[in-house]
Amino acid sequence: MAITKEIILQFIYDILLVGGGAAVIAYYIFVWLGKRWIEGWFAKRLEAYKHAQNQELENFKYKINALFDRITKIHEKEFEVLPTAWQKLQNALGHVASVTSPFQRCPDINRMTGEQLNEFLKSSVLLDSQKQELLAAPDKFKYYTEAIFWHKLSAAQESVRDLHNYIVNNRIFLNVELSTRFNKADEVLYSALIDSEVSREANERKFISEAYKKIKEEVTPLIGEIEQLVQKRLHYDKAE
Repeated sequence: MAITKEIILQFIYDILLVGGGAAVIAYYIFVWLGKRWIEGWFAKRLEAYKHAQNQELENFKYKINALFDRITKIHEKEFEVLPTAWQKLQNALGHVASVTSPFQRCPDINRMTGEQLNEFLKSSVLLDSQKQELLAAPDKFKYYTEAIFWHKLSAAQESVRDLHNYIVNNRIFLNVELSTRFNKADEVLYSALIDSEVSREANERKFISEAYKKIKEEVTPLIGEIEQLVQKRLHYDKAE
């Protein structure tokens, strides 16, 4: 049978009951063992407490690091999204402005020589079938301006669609101020393209004028506001 501390303590207790010199010795042994037992008990409790505290501290550090890592990743994504969104907005604005502008620049191809016209058409976005139709058209300038409009409109629609999809897919990384303004710009650009298309199909100039007015009076101020907000989010002032 293994001799445990409880057995020893019981033995000393029995001696104390009997009395005598052995009782005195047993008493001091009891005090010594009791002191050692109490010190051991407190040491174990202290060690357990330290372990629990360290474990709690480690858990806290883990949560803080996880939160910091998540915030860092969000900020990194924001630093990626904002410049791209700004670039797509500028690209869409350029295409839409090209369609809606009342000052359309176009070379007078009716005055071109055959060689000049062929060279011009090589770099044109017109389809090969359209190029052949243009060469056979009595009024080449009229045919070209009509055909090129739909190509420009299609490119503008694609750029606005690209902007819209990017904003929708990355809206979580935009704060309320930026999200609101990007959405508004996207909405106005799309509306301006509809006005331009209706204007061309109905041969009614007032719709193209409305489209141009929307760009000038609604989108242009938004561009300025978005630029300032983007610079603020990217801490542009601290990078100078």
